[in-house]
Amino acid sequence: MTEPTSGQRRELHLCRACARKAGLAPPDSPPDLALDAVVQSLIVANVGELVGELAEMACPDCGLKYMEFRAGGRLGCPRDYSVFSKGLAPLLQRFHGATRHVGKVARRRESATERLEMRTRLRAAIAREEYEEAARLRDLLRPKDPHA
Repeated sequence: MTEPTSGQRRELHLCRACARKAGLAPPDSPPDLALDAVVQSLIVANVGELVGELAEMACPDCGLKYMEFRAGGRLGCPRDYSVFSKGLAPLLQRFHGATRHVGKVARRRESATERLEMRTRLRAAIAREEYEEAARLRDLLRPKDPHA
């Protein structure tokens, strides 16, 4: 505190009541600035009442936690849509205006074992000189060109 007449600083130690009388009292309670409280308030603002339940959820297939999804914005596997459905439905409604998919569906891809089996059948067809079957299998194994 600076003295108005002399320009010198003077330090005073006052109790809360005397500081209030002098108009220098701090607020009744300091703001809660703990990181956990700040993060929790942000989560509640963005997710709503489901936060407690969703914060504990994790996908049994990929291990992704709901809060990791919220932080990163990406799901880990297709099962996450059903596991996190309570939290995803409001987000999808807000972003897309709907919760039901009506667009394109990804085509089914063969697994590695299915591809190995097709290659084996291709070699056998060539060995038997069944060139039409071999050409069909070759075309199935050939990657699709999206620009063709």
